Amino acid sequence: MIQLKNVGITLSGKGYERFSLENINLEVNGEKVIILGPNGSGKTTLLRAISGLLPYSGNIFINGMEVRKIRNYIRYSTNLPEAYEIGVTVNDIVYLYEELKGLDRDLFLEMLKALKLGEEILRRKLYKLSAGQSVLVRTSLALASQPEIVGLDEPFENVDAARRHVISRYIKEYGKEGILVTHELDMLNLYKEYKAYFLVGNRLQGPISVSELLESSIVEGERNDALLVLDIMDKKVSIVKGDLGMKFGALGSLNRIYGIIGA
Repeated sequence: MIQLKNVGITLSGKGYERFSLENINLEVNGEKVIILGPNGSGKTTLLRAISGLLPYSGNIFINGMEVRKIRNYIRYSTNLPEAYEIGVTVNDIVYLYEELKGLDRDLFLEMLKALKLGEEILRRKLYKLSAGQSVLVRTSLALASQPEIVGLDEPFENVDAARRHVISRYIKEYGKEGILVTHELDMLNLYKEYKAYFLVGNRLQGPISVSELLESSIVEGERNDALLVLDIMDKKVSIVKGDLGMKFGALGSLNRIYGIIGA
């Protein structure tokens, strides 16, 4: 189980423009959920806090344990780059994760083969891989540990359509519960049974079922018949059933949502 209670995160100082998330509440229990949001909305920041990589206010619990106090916990896995800075080559990382987390090397190699990534990638340095190769290798490493809980950041970004479908199959198969964050919408058809949340306007809003979302439209303003009303840049956007506005699936990427409000 993942629980967030009144979580706040503020980034400022060198390398950051001031940015904050406020009053984030979420419970994920025996399921996987999707957090949607445009670039810069804080999805990765939130996942870093859940993964113990950023300070936060409030409380974050994984299986009842406060993240600030967790040590040597192997039942949670993430594909965030910071989790894989422990080795130079991909093979180094595989070896260390076999020892530390019980990673299944054979499963990892099976994933590489299905993703059309040759075993020679094991000899390469992770930071020298292309953006698409890196996210696929990190996501495969996270899943090949066969974790109970996963936290996956943008696993489809810079990945071609064929490989997106392959890694999506593994995401659905491995991990009992967890969080998948993305701004890409074209993969949602494969996750119709999931719940979706929106991270916009520094707040987490939702949930709404992905199946309902894909059959809905987005219109500016607040409507009484809305399935969900989003607060974005001090304006309201309603998600409604039917073809009353721009079809949600036609957005392609949530980065286009600001066009709905004329921003």
